[in-house]
Amino acid sequence: MISRTEQIIKVIDFWKKNAEQGLLHPRSTLDNMDLKSKEIVDLLGPRRSGKSSLLKLIARKVRPNGFLFINFEDPFFVENQDPGIIEEILAVFYEYYSPDLSYLLFDEIQGIPQWERYLRKLRDTEKYRIFVTGSSASLLSREIAALLTGRHLSYPVFPLSFKEFLQFKEVEIKNKKDLVLKESMIKKRFADYLQIGGFPEVVLTGKQELLKNYFFDIIQRDIMMRHSVRETKILEKVAVYTLTHSAKIISIEALKKTFDSSFALITAYLEYLKEAFLICELPQFSYSLKKQEKALKKIYAIDTGLAEWVSFKFSEDKGRMLENVVFLQIKRMQKEIYYYKTRNHLEIDFMIREKNKIQNLIQVSWTLEDIKVKDREVKSLVEGMKELKIEEGLILTYEEEGEIQLGKYKITIKPVYRWLLEADLAGSR
Repeated sequence: MISRTEQIIKVIDFWKKNAEQGLLHPRSTLDNMDLKSKEIVDLLGPRRSGKSSLLKLIARKVRPNGFLFINFEDPFFVENQDPGIIEEILAVFYEYYSPDLSYLLFDEIQGIPQWERYLRKLRDTEKYRIFVTGSSASLLSREIAALLTGRHLSYPVFPLSFKEFLQFKEVEIKNKKDLVLKESMIKKRFADYLQIGGFPEVVLTGKQELLKNYFFDIIQRDIMMRHSVRETKILEKVAVYTLTHSAKIISIEALKKTFDSSFALITAYLEYLKEAFLICELPQFSYSLKKQEKALKKIYAIDTGLAEWVSFKFSEDKGRMLENVVFLQIKRMQKEIYYYKTRNHLEIDFMIREKNKIQNLIQVSWTLEDIKVKDREVKSLVEGMKELKIEEGLILTYEEEGEIQLGKYKITIKPVYRWLLEADLAGSR
């Protein structure tokens, strides 16, 4: 019978080769990551968003320094989940592989009991650079966050940005010149991006049916199992409802009536959906924190392809699909973001604030061809600009561009695909 030590040797060898071999596409998250951080680095995001591939990219970057890459969803760990297994793996590595080890890359570690305590202990030795991924529900739990307070850095891992989507489709955009010369291809691919979203495997294979599997994996593994959900049908219905109504204001009271449920249950289920990164929440801006907390929030899907596949209705309102894409890009940029309502109750899709200063107001509209739509978007934006004392605003459309000058107020109109790529190019400098 094979000994446990021999099994561990085989597990280490398998995942070392797995990290070093095969084609990997670049991810922009890695560009901004501190690979020499003494803090524990956790990569947070929905299942299938590319967290494991990011760990492998890190492994290839730090290879000369010695690394240990382990995926804890390996079948070996089904029967070997005792808390001491992490230290045992390290001991085997040192004895059978190398005395040089600087990087610990642990994928899907949440299944190991007390893993956070062992990582904290390893971190305190200051011998290792530690990177972990796991189901977002586990990594975001309050008890673990408390244990790692001041000892970890979190990086969000979203489905692919449009620039990454193009890279996966072998379309490289390196500068503004490429934006001009490759515009027809960019526009064609942007239509695809809206429809299928940015989950890496779906983009590479074109198999949109995978999205339904992702949805149920998140619901069942990251929510139902973790929280011991009893009202499973209501949870699924709330999830589908929020994805179908992405880029809209959602009222818990309305959901309570729709599903004939309690306020507490609906509130809990929305928290679970956010915790598992299926949806994101956008608050209304107010200088009063009390008013801001009370105001209704807007909900956005983590991916337009996922929302489309689950709901079958999302694409009927193309403007909301476009708005969802813009929201996700601003979140990737890690900006402080809100929606804004003027004193006359006109709504502005996005308000970006940085260091307590309003940086930008953004409206998103599929098209401005209808003069009533154009007047409405411009009126809301100008009113918001006046109230917030800024002189420039932005309207993002599917393909229209231009500029509107109203006295001292300037509004730029720009296609979303160009804004997305310009934002990524600026961020990569």
